[in-house]
Amino acid sequence: MDSDGAGTKSAGVNASGMTASGLRGARKNGPHMNGAHMNGAREDVDYAHRHFVNLAATALLLLVATLGVWAIKTIDDQEALRKCLGAGRRDCVKIAAPPSGVVQPVR
Repeated sequence: MDSDGAGTKSAGVNASGMTASGLRGARKNGPHMNGAHMNGAREDVDYAHRHFVNLAATALLLLVATLGVWAIKTIDDQEALRKCLGAGRRDCVKIAAPPSGVVQPVR
C-alpha cells in the first residue's frame, strides 16, 4: 500500500507480485543477470588460459581436418583399385622396379 492507503502497485505488477509475463518482479532480469555487467564492472580475465584453450582447440580442429582428408583419400584409392580389379586389369597396383645395375646375391 502507498502512503495514501490507496493500495496501488507499480505498473505491470498485479496484486500477487507477478508481472504480465508471469514472472515475479524480483526476477525480471533473470537469474544470470546480477547487474555487474550493467555497471561496467569487469571480471578478471585470464588471457593466458584463454590463449592456451584457443590454441588447443585450433590444433584439435586441424588434426580432425587432416584425418578427414586422409580418410577420404584412402577411401578414394581403395575404390579406384576395386574398379580396376573389377574391370579385369592386371596393372592396377604399381610394383617398384628393382634398382638398376648389378644385383649381388644374398649369401
